[in-house]
Amino acid sequence: MTSQFSAYVITEPCVGVKNGICLEVCPVDCIDSTDDDDQYFVDPEVCIACEQCALVCPMDAVYLDIEVPSYFKSYINRNADFYRANKGEPMPVPIDRALTMIQAGHARAMELDIAVSVSVVDEGGRLIAFGRMDRSRPMSVDISINKAYTAASFQVPTTDLGAVSGQSWFQSLIVSSQGKIIAVAGGLPVLGEPMVVGAVGVSGGTDEQDQECARAAVAAY
Repeated sequence: MTSQFSAYVITEPCVGVKNGICLEVCPVDCIDSTDDDDQYFVDPEVCIACEQCALVCPMDAVYLDIEVPSYFKSYINRNADFYRANKGEPMPVPIDRALTMIQAGHARAMELDIAVSVSVVDEGGRLIAFGRMDRSRPMSVDISINKAYTAASFQVPTTDLGAVSGQSWFQSLIVSSQGKIIAVAGGLPVLGEPMVVGAVGVSGGTDEQDQECARAAVAAY
């Protein structure tokens, strides 16, 4: 399993210090440690490369994985190994359940007298299943996929991102993701036990209608 972005890596200057200010600024909660470990670690599967941790680190311990100095290269694996040892592997939404979720989203759209596209992705934002209703607008296809991708990447409803959508780091993510990151209603994470296992994205109606259809799809999981 690979990340959709390059990821940041916490390296040797953090060892024995564990300042922790990076925890306060990470928008996706992808930095962690244990009492027994002497540094913090970045989860490469969740990191969205927003740069916030690198900007605030007083020890200059944080590098983008493709920019880690040669003498700190071992910390790329050290960060990843921490999560392999301490985090369970999520099981993606099964295809039959993904199709059921799409049908539920379409059913709610029919009740609202709208036509939508519904996308279901795995925890990394990769497409599992997609369904487009007759009469749905062509642009709804990519928008629904992008909403699902965003909800999976941030592990929050896309409506929650409105408060940060104007910030420079978020705008940079929009550019670097080639528009796949969007902060509009209609994207919801799918929660398994105990972690996010995927996301749903809906496009074709108003923000409120897309959100309703997304809720119906998630409820069918």
